[in-house]
Amino acid sequence: MVQSNLDPLAEQVESENELEGSDGADSIASSSGIALEPIHENGRRYCNEMYFMPNDEPEQTRLSIVHQAFLILLDGELTTVPLPPEGPSRVLDVGTGPGDWAVEMGQRYPNAEIIATDISIFDGGPAIIGLPSVHFQLDDAEDDWTYHAPFDFIHFRGLSGAFRDWRGVYEQAFKHLKPGGYIEVVESDPAADIVTWANSNPDSYHNIYVSAMRNAADSLGYPRGRDHLNRSLLTSIGFVDVGVQDMNVPVGAWPQDDRQRTLGKMVLIACLESLEARSLRPLTATGHWKVDDVRDLCEKVKQELMTSEGLTMSVRFVTAQRPENT
Repeated sequence: MVQSNLDPLAEQVESENELEGSDGADSIASSSGIALEPIHENGRRYCNEMYFMPNDEPEQTRLSIVHQAFLILLDGELTTVPLPPEGPSRVLDVGTGPGDWAVEMGQRYPNAEIIATDISIFDGGPAIIGLPSVHFQLDDAEDDWTYHAPFDFIHFRGLSGAFRDWRGVYEQAFKHLKPGGYIEVVESDPAADIVTWANSNPDSYHNIYVSAMRNAADSLGYPRGRDHLNRSLLTSIGFVDVGVQDMNVPVGAWPQDDRQRTLGKMVLIACLESLEARSLRPLTATGHWKVDDVRDLCEKVKQELMTSEGLTMSVRFVTAQRPENT
């Protein structure tokens, strides 16, 4: 079944690659090393030998829940960036996953050209919606960017641990922004120790989980945490007006407010579903963890999350602008 889903996309990639002067041709050509064959490992499906997150149906469902939670958190908005009233003309969504955010941007701004890139292929999902302004492409953001025209807005969300060299990615983003254009980077990675407990326990299974994730990330060379969100990193590249905003969201159904309770339920589901997805491959890759041990730890963390009252999580939004005069 997976192969039947991949073949049409492979044909589409080949046909797009023949279009002279298009972003489809440029960015697909730069990604010739991306594998189209999925890898099945420990009951999950991955896009290649390296990237730690799966791209199977449970992960697609989780990402769709995360997208809906962000809509609630942002009161229906898609970004904290001050977009012009008429909307942007060109937008790049890096690491789009199944494409929920990119498709909704295309629906809200039908005159904008939306380029949505990822190293992975997801079955179905919003990407199958035939919006003429939204273009999905296989691309690795750590390769050279070869887009033929600059962007008003470049969007990154949930990509902690995806890149070895965030500076290099930001430098390419700066280069491919229009003067005055914005980037937005949004992260809520539990490996960054972003969860606040009403009754903190240093010996909790959650702390064991976070520590193991950080150690694995360091050993594999794909840093986790929030170092790539530092204002100084972006200003050293040339970005200005760097804004850093933390939003605390509930985890669980404990809030009294209906909106916050709905948000908390969705965040809890996304957290529970992310535990194995985020940890199974990196922890077993280090050779220090067995599959059953990882899953046992995830189950214990799940119990802690489901039985804790007053649990919150910090989501960080970082925005930065390319100067108008560059």
